[in-house]
Amino acid sequence: FFPQVYKLKAKLLENTYRLYHDPEASLLAGILLGVDTGLTRDVQNAFKNTGTSHLIAISGFNIAIIAGIFFSIFKSLFGERPGAAFSILGIIFYTLLVGADAAVVRAAFMGSISLLARQLGRRNDGMNALAAVAFIMAIINPLVLWDVGFQLSFFATLGLILYAEPFSNFTSNLISKISKQDLSTFTRIINDNIVLTFAAQLTTIPIMAYQFKRISLISFIANPFILPVQPAVMIVGGLAVFTSLISLTLGQF
Repeated sequence: FFPQVYKLKAKLLENTYRLYHDPEASLLAGILLGVDTGLTRDVQNAFKNTGTSHLIAISGFNIAIIAGIFFSIFKSLFGERPGAAFSILGIIFYTLLVGADAAVVRAAFMGSISLLARQLGRRNDGMNALAAVAFIMAIINPLVLWDVGFQLSFFATLGLILYAEPFSNFTSNLISKISKQDLSTFTRIINDNIVLTFAAQLTTIPIMAYQFKRISLISFIANPFILPVQPAVMIVGGLAVFTSLISLTLGQF
C-alpha cells in the first residue's frame, strides 16, 4: 500500500511541474503536497521573513479544507454518517500522501475527532481534544515534543481555542457600538480573516522567537490577505493536478 501511495505522490508532483511553471509549480507543490524543495533559497527566506512559511507546508488549515471537501462530497453520496467515516479515511490517506509529519498527524487526529464527535452527538471540546492528541502522540513518540512543526501547530491551535471566540466577540461588539447599521457581513469578514489569524499567531510568537531567532511583524498584515485565497488555490490547483492523472489536457484546462 505504502509504495503505491509514494508512486501516486511522485506522479502528482511530476504533473504539478508539467501543468505550471516555477515558482508557481513549487508553491503549489508545497501547499498541496508539502514538498518545498523546489523553491529557491531566496523565495524560502522571503516566506520566513514575512512569517508566511506555513503557506508552503501542510498545516491544520490544509487539513480543515480537505476534511470539509471530503465531508461535503461523501455526505452527498452516502449520507451523513457513512460520509463522515469515508471522510476520516480520506484524511488518513491524505496524511500518508503528504508524508505524515507531526504537524499533519496532529491536525488529522483533531479533524477526525471533530467529525466523529459530530456524528456521535457529542460536544467537541477543543482543549480536551488538543490535549488528548498531544498526549497520544507523545506516548507513541516522545521526541515529537521537540519537533518544531508540531510545536507551531499545537500552539496555533491553542491560540484559536483560547482567543478566537473572545476576540471575535470583542470585535463584533466594538463594530456594533461604532455603527448602528447592520454590518454583520463586514464583521464576519474581519473576524474570519484578521481576528482568527491574530489569535493563531499570538501563541506562536514565543516559539518563532526561540526556534528561528526572529519575529516578523509584517506577518500580521500578510496573513489576513493569504487566508481567503489559500482555500481557492488549494482546491482549484488540487483539482487540476488530480484531473491531470486522467488527462493532462483536461488538467491544464
